[in-house]
Amino acid sequence: VEHAVLYAQLDHLEKAVPAARTLGEVQAMSALLESALTSHAELEDVLLLDGLDPGLAQMGKLEKVHSDHDAICGGLAKIRACRKRAEAQRLLLAVVHIARKEFDLEDRVIFKIAEETMHSDTLEQLGKTWARKRGVPLRS
Repeated sequence: VEHAVLYAQLDHLEKAVPAARTLGEVQAMSALLESALTSHAELEDVLLLDGLDPGLAQMGKLEKVHSDHDAICGGLAKIRACRKRAEAQRLLLAVVHIARKEFDLEDRVIFKIAEETMHSDTLEQLGKTWARKRGVPLRS
């Protein structure tokens, strides 16, 4: 569910970033994306990745996840420090591309591993914890 909202933001950025006229516009778009990704990554790390780390490490996926997260954080930091609009645009579009690839990996591989290796009660509890932290009401 959360990825669907983030995908919509990435889609918008792919169109809006090239049209930005000022460095401030690009940095504002970057800050909004950073806020969404930071919140998402913190929940994901605590609720999902921490429990899957051993299995993901064996599959070589853990290093990829951490590498992508580092590249996204590094790119966003460079955008904050940028002094030229064109460079900030290039960096933000690169971050968007990396984030899209990372979400695809999570959707295709990591979530599948979670479904196959975690007990259904654990998955249900993780879902409830996510909903509580996000303020999403659950139906009984």
